Amino acid sequence: MLSQSIGRYNTWRACWCLPVVISCLAMSASGQIGKQSQAATPMPSEKAVSGDYILGPGDIVTITVADSPELSGRYRVGENGQLNLPSISTPIRAWGLTAVEVAKRIAEALKASDLLRDPVVNVFLEEYHSRTVTVLGAVTKPSVYPLERPTTVLEVLSLAGGLIPQSGNTLTLVRNSSRPESATSAPTGDSTLTIDLAKLMQGKDPSLNLEVHPGDVISVSPAPVIYVVGAVTKPGGFVLQDPGSGVTVLQALAMAEGLKSVAARSRTLLVRRSAGLKERQEIPINLDKLMAGKIRDQYMEPNDILFVPESGSKKTAQAMARTAEQAAVGIATYGVGLRVGKY
Repeated sequence: MLSQSIGRYNTWRACWCLPVVISCLAMSASGQIGKQSQAATPMPSEKAVSGDYILGPGDIVTITVADSPELSGRYRVGENGQLNLPSISTPIRAWGLTAVEVAKRIAEALKASDLLRDPVVNVFLEEYHSRTVTVLGAVTKPSVYPLERPTTVLEVLSLAGGLIPQSGNTLTLVRNSSRPESATSAPTGDSTLTIDLAKLMQGKDPSLNLEVHPGDVISVSPAPVIYVVGAVTKPGGFVLQDPGSGVTVLQALAMAEGLKSVAARSRTLLVRRSAGLKERQEIPINLDKLMAGKIRDQYMEPNDILFVPESGSKKTAQAMARTAEQAAVGIATYGVGLRVGKY
C-alpha cells in the first residue's frame, strides 16, 4: 500500500505562507546588490530557489526594488493575470510566468519608463492561491497543497502523507477546468475521473498516474467496514480492503475472535443499513444452528452490524438494533476496536 511506501504522519497540518524567494538581477552594471536590497531579502528555502512555480490569479507576491522602497510593495495578481504597480503605466503580466520572469519584466518596465537606470528587482511569492490541489478523504493529511511544478497523482498523495489504513481502493479526481490554465487558453469544463488505487500502486497501468491540474480535487474513498459487537471476545469494526471476496457471519465472528461464554447464540441479530435502504433491516440469526451447519451462512454487506446479546437479555429486536447501532457509532467515531484486515 501507498501508506507503507511513502510513510505516515501523526498530525494534520499544511505549511502556508512559506515564502518562496526568487531574485532577479536585471541589467545591473556592477552585478552587485546593495546592502539595503540584501537586508530586505529573506533567506530562500530549498524549494524557493527552483523558481518552478507558475503564477496565476489570486497569488500574492512581494516586490522589492533595491534603493527604491517607494516602488516596492505587496500585490495580488488580478483575475486578468496582471499586476498593477505604481509608477508603471502598463500592467505587468504575471499569469503563466515564474517569479524570475515577472521580476525581469518589472525591471524592463522600470528602465523603459526612465525611472531607474539599472533596476534590481526581487520577487517573493508569499501566498499560493492559483495553483493548488485539494486532497480529501482517507489520507493522513487532507489539505490544500501548492503545485510548484508538474505533479502526478502519486506525488500529491505523498504530499498528503499517504493513505490511512482505513482507505479504500477508489480515488476520485474532479478536474475543475472552469478557469483556463493560462491567460491565453480557454476553459474546457469540469470532469470526474475514477482511478483504481490498486492498479495505480502496482504500476499495472502507468496512464492512471495522471498529472494534476490547478484546482483539481482528489478524494480517496474509505474502505467498507463491518461491525461485530456485543458478547464477542474483541468487538470492533473491521475494514474490508478486499470487499469483492465477501465476508460471512462466521468469518466475522472469527475476526472478533469468537464468542464469550455469556453469548446468547440463538438470539444474534444482523442489522443492515445498506445504501438505498430507507429503513434498517433486522435479520435474526441462530448461531447454534449456523455452527451446526443446519442453516446456510450468509454474507455481510458494508456497514452491517452483527450483534450478539448476552444470555438473560430480554430486549426486543428493535432495542437490540438500537444498541448495536450505538456501539457501531462509538467505534466509527472514536476508533475503539477498529481493525484493519484483508478479508
